[in-house]
Amino acid sequence: MDTLSELDSLIKRFDVPPCPAVVGELQRELRKEAANAARVARLISRDVGLAGAVMRLVNSPAFGTGRDVGSINEALQILGFGRIFDLVAGELLKKSLDAGGPRLDRYWDSAALCADLCADLACRLPGTKRETAYCFGLFHDCGIPLLMRRFPDYRQTLIAANAESGLGLLAVEEAKHGTSHPVVGYLLARTWGLSETLCEAIRAHHNYEVLDPQSPARLPDEVCALIAICAIAEHVASLHLRTREEGQWPAARGRVQAFFGLADADMNDLIDDMLLDLQTASAA
Repeated sequence: MDTLSELDSLIKRFDVPPCPAVVGELQRELRKEAANAARVARLISRDVGLAGAVMRLVNSPAFGTGRDVGSINEALQILGFGRIFDLVAGELLKKSLDAGGPRLDRYWDSAALCADLCADLACRLPGTKRETAYCFGLFHDCGIPLLMRRFPDYRQTLIAANAESGLGLLAVEEAKHGTSHPVVGYLLARTWGLSETLCEAIRAHHNYEVLDPQSPARLPDEVCALIAICAIAEHVASLHLRTREEGQWPAARGRVQAFFGLADADMNDLIDDMLLDLQTASAA
């Protein structure tokens, strides 16, 4: 799925939303040897709604900067160009996916909870930054809205695969639609210029074999950390929301624990702590 012809074919097939001009301008600026922070800030600030959304994210509890960030310039100093770009592209991608398709309120509610949990886990476990984990939690399933747009019966696919592991869902998607949401999500993230780390994690987020250090499919450490963190986050979310499906957790748990060097008791304590935090926040 790496060849240009295959990517081009999927772009046409799935009507991938075009990348906004500001994303292209930011990419060009960030490719320079000495990117200009003032110009990057101006590009983002041209869209008042976008700048406001980025500032709300940067100042949200999920990012835990420990200070009141007052401007895009300050956010750039704290987070750096690359992570701010992922936030900008992600915010615009969310708006684009919401336009002209089925209502996605439930999808985004679930994604937002996963993103918050991923950010929290990135503070408890090694391997990635809080804001990168947040972006991945929000967009790891971004292929699903495109599949919903392309196939009117895609919700039935999700229902049919609900009790399966993540690998089972991919098999159902491939059988019914000729592709899967990680592949479509990878295409979307790559087209929009999200970081290579996020793109690769989106593509492999149901393939827990990559967490095995001896596996020929092994991916870079940060990609693996994002995949492992997201697996925990989705399991915690399902327990918190009391959904019936086990989802991918039974297939993931052993490899996730081995990746982070956690014993069963450590993982159980981590899950219990996060559930308690969620319950406390819900009761507040």
